[in-house]
Amino acid sequence: MTELSMDQRVQLLVSPDSERLAYFIEQAKVTQQVWSLSNEEGFVMVETDDGDCVMVWPDAEFASQWAIDDWDDCEPVAVSLETFKTEWLPSLTADKITVAVFPNIEDEGKLSTAEELTTLLAE
Repeated sequence: MTELSMDQRVQLLVSPDSERLAYFIEQAKVTQQVWSLSNEEGFVMVETDDGDCVMVWPDAEFASQWAIDDWDDCEPVAVSLETFKTEWLPSLTADKITVAVFPNIEDEGKLSTAEELTTLLAE
């Protein structure tokens, strides 16, 4: 995996949700992991208009950009793709929790259902 330049990172952050989703899926398959934020209470969840939501990113650096303000006690945590697919996604589906895929610093992320991500990661 090649390291992204700062320009490439900035470009990804301002890209449309659909492009960030595609990048997330591609990176998850390559690195075999996804990243989320966690503190002593567990993984961070946010409330959206659609209900509770968990956030995931393609790498630790993107995730750490969110570890500020209300979440300054959080750290990026890697989750193996296998665990994400076999434990997280079925649990999120059962609990009807959406997933904000690769949210940027403008609070924008592709809201996906766990079922959608399961399909995309299986392709």
